[in-house]
Amino acid sequence: MSTRLSDRTTTDPVVRGILVVTMAVTIVGVLALVRAAAGGRVDHVTVRVENQAGLAVQVEALDPSGARVNLGEAESKALTTFLEIPDVGASWTIVAAYGGQEVDRTTLARSDLAAGDWTVTIPPDATVALERAGFQ
Repeated sequence: MSTRLSDRTTTDPVVRGILVVTMAVTIVGVLALVRAAAGGRVDHVTVRVENQAGLAVQVEALDPSGARVNLGEAESKALTTFLEIPDVGASWTIVAAYGGQEVDRTTLARSDLAAGDWTVTIPPDATVALERAGFQ
């Protein structure tokens, strides 16, 4: 008769599962680090929006395919700086909206944006119709 309660020559299935998951996560992490080091990174820029309009506006950047990157809210009559914005490519379309309604759209070449220190101006008349309607 044997007093052994378990066979010590086999591995517990739970321990084996934890080991497999740990190795898979490690491999995925290493591959992500290798990809980031080898290229594949997205360049980021700092974009300034000079909102000369009387209302704060929500600002987005569109790439040539129409994919949107939300920059954030630009305060009225102020220069707002947006940090770490992904570079959307050779052509940028800057869209300003108030309450979901587009009030200004400007398309610029990346080179023109860079030459202008990445500053976009929302004209003072962009929200005039909304202001006259009583929006504040």
